[in-house]
Amino acid sequence: MPRPRLASLALLPALLLAACAPRAAQPPVPFTDYVAMGDSITAGMQSAGLTAASQDAAFPVLLGRRAGLDIQMPEIADPGCPPPIRSATDDISTASIDQAACTRLHPEVVSPVVAIPGARVADVYSTTDARVQNPDPLLYSAKLYRAVLGPGRTQLQAALALRPKFVTLWIGANDVLLPTLRGHPEQATPPNVFRANYARLLDALEPTGARIVVLTVPDVTRVPALVPMRLLLLNGSVDASCSGVDGYFGTLSLLNVTARNPLRCPSDSVVTPAKYALARNTVLRYNEIITQLAAERGVAVFDVNPVLATLPGRPLIPTPDSPFGSTFSLDGVHPSGNTHRLLAQLLAGFLNRTYGTAINTW
Repeated sequence: MPRPRLASLALLPALLLAACAPRAAQPPVPFTDYVAMGDSITAGMQSAGLTAASQDAAFPVLLGRRAGLDIQMPEIADPGCPPPIRSATDDISTASIDQAACTRLHPEVVSPVVAIPGARVADVYSTTDARVQNPDPLLYSAKLYRAVLGPGRTQLQAALALRPKFVTLWIGANDVLLPTLRGHPEQATPPNVFRANYARLLDALEPTGARIVVLTVPDVTRVPALVPMRLLLLNGSVDASCSGVDGYFGTLSLLNVTARNPLRCPSDSVVTPAKYALARNTVLRYNEIITQLAAERGVAVFDVNPVLATLPGRPLIPTPDSPFGSTFSLDGVHPSGNTHRLLAQLLAGFLNRTYGTAINTW
């Protein structure tokens, strides 16, 4: 008679050894076919201008370099689209972009960075150089859309055409930032509309199968472009009627201010404590929505606000070359090159932990 039990027992030590042997390490996931979507930060705007130099300093380029990728930007020819300001006192106006040529240095390049300065969430899937709803002159430029995306294309269409395997999506700040800087955060995109727009965008990206990282909306109440009344009294931007007023003016309210023509109080443009709280709560609500929608779709969320909260704020003694310190560029809204470098480094580590890539984090 055969004795199968003994044969099975004889194999038992080998099976136990196999079970205890360490598993072969999984190879890292290649970080390839990366597409960056979003607004002016992703596009590389600094000091209220978009130039080839500022684009080259943007976090998508720096992240790509860490992964060994040569990320080609849709480089804008000098003097820029719009040209950057040279000091914090320069006038930021639509005239600068209206007068700019907004041409590409290398129009033949198909860039994986499709972000458009001024874009709100709905703009990503709906706005082209020829089609825009509720255009804001400080957010929308047909010439800029055409330069970055080409004629008749939305940001989403440009991204899908590239068949991405990795996507970063940083969008939503402009839905609340500009109204707040004008003193009217109540005009921000309502949260229910924001939810519908953001869900539509994520659903459009889902069929690509790409590994997606969405970044949260920065706290717009922390930007230096929201200037405390005490500082404005010191530099003469407001008159004595604003003495004792608790609040801020956004830089967009200060565009035409001079020593002979200061702002006066009361003013609808003052960001009162109640308006300040409304703006902050709007950002919190937006980020709750982003986190929930991402979780429902298995999308990773990189929260930028803990990172930004650790960065140096407005310096006690500002200088003309760096009025807002090392964190922000001269417009008090867009991050500096230093901040872009930090974001690229932290995103590299986040991608490694989340998706198993092996991007350099040093």
